[in-house]
Amino acid sequence: MFRRDSRITLKVTGVRVERLQKISRGDAMAEGCPFANMAAGPDPREWFADLWRQINGPESWAENPWVWVVDFRRIP
Repeated sequence: MFRRDSRITLKVTGVRVERLQKISRGDAMAEGCPFANMAAGPDPREWFADLWRQINGPESWAENPWVWVVDFRRIP
């Protein structure tokens, strides 16, 4: 796609491989968790696990596959 035709431009700042269940609270929040990341509140990783199961099937979280983690930032 040409730059002039895109609404946003992203720059990849990092790529790593890790096990699905090793997701951090911060990474779960970055995935779009709808509630605040409070130490005494609900764990955003539980929200992410539920979302993963909805998308990939009920046993998919338990399989704990290797996943690519791509970090990026928006270019103005």
